[in-house]
Amino acid sequence: MKTLLAATLLCLPMAAQAMDTAGSTADAAKEKKICRSEEVTGSMFTKRVCHTKAEWVALEAERERGAAELRNRRDGNGSDIPR
Repeated sequence: MKTLLAATLLCLPMAAQAMDTAGSTADAAKEKKICRSEEVTGSMFTKRVCHTKAEWVALEAERERGAAELRNRRDGNGSDIPR
């Protein structure tokens, strides 16, 4: 009896997590995926990448931040360059 109770208590968090994951997947499924073909460095083939609109916006912002950081390093405006 104690073993059954212990097994039930151990499985309870997993069941709750599964229910939580199912709810978030339902929300994610409602958002429309936008797919794009991206070039892969060193390959003749393109790769199909799908994300939601919000994810594409976040990826673009991250790419812009990286490009700005490279420009700052090139121009000598970066804070990591000793003077």
